[in-house]
Amino acid sequence: MSAEHGDAAARAARAHEPVAAIDLGTNTALLLVARGRADGSLETLEETCLTPRLGAGLAATGSLDAAASERAIEALRAFARTIARFEIPRARVRAVGTACLRRARDGRAFAARAASETGLQLEILSEEEEARLGEVAIESAGAGPDALVVDVGGGSTEIACRALGLRRSIPIGAVVLTETWLAPGVPDEARWANLRAAAATEARAFPADAGVGRPVWAIGGTAVNLGACAAGLARFDPRAVEGVQVPAARAGELATALALRSRADRLAFPIEAERADILPAGLATLAAVLERLGAAHVRVSGFGLRHGLAREALGS
Repeated sequence: MSAEHGDAAARAARAHEPVAAIDLGTNTALLLVARGRADGSLETLEETCLTPRLGAGLAATGSLDAAASERAIEALRAFARTIARFEIPRARVRAVGTACLRRARDGRAFAARAASETGLQLEILSEEEEARLGEVAIESAGAGPDALVVDVGGGSTEIACRALGLRRSIPIGAVVLTETWLAPGVPDEARWANLRAAAATEARAFPADAGVGRPVWAIGGTAVNLGACAAGLARFDPRAVEGVQVPAARAGELATALALRSRADRLAFPIEAERADILPAGLATLAAVLERLGAAHVRVSGFGLRHGLAREALGS
């Protein structure tokens, strides 16, 4: 066997061995354990979503909240136990932090603490790298290189398109906008109007009409909650709306419909209970971005950053 064929065989064998990908964001902590299939797709072995909301209070103070940090460390400990159960070696684990750790003045100190207490080495992603990994992730949902992907997070929002060489980020998301503009539990039309205006202003950093004439995908939690509501599901089920196409205007309509209701009334919609307080702001962000991009429709997907991480880990 030639050296080239030997290397190819070794890569194929490694692709079948599991990898772990961790995405620690402003709102959620996500773990994906996956391995590669023969057709190049991902086989999910285990997936966990926790909501430590590490970025709680960050918009006001610039530092991580002590209680939020504890919740995030506990989430990472749980992930480390899962990784140990699958006997995944450290070289096949990739753990990243996003906008929350980029922005916090003590973000690097938190990453050092996480390494010490959980054994997980957290990489703090740059804005461009976060956008690029969203681009890689959408390939797992079956999108081609001409697709434009929008990823609304808790602390930032990214767009990316391989065909356009486009990777950009803006510093707003569901948690940041909620904490900045909305009083807890009190629907207020004036505050809501200010939040929508702030989202539209930030979205101007993205190229106007970049989504015209190309498929636009929205990935992550905000996207699949939009899909569940648009599809009229009886209860939230992200698997039931994978790849569903939604009129772009529906994001703004649903955002306002939820925002001007109490949290309890929002739960009559097929949404995640853990996201009920921040979902209106996430949808407002998505609506502003879609309008800026000139998108008439958007496909929604639960694939996200962790899938991009896993795809690249399998190829290493």
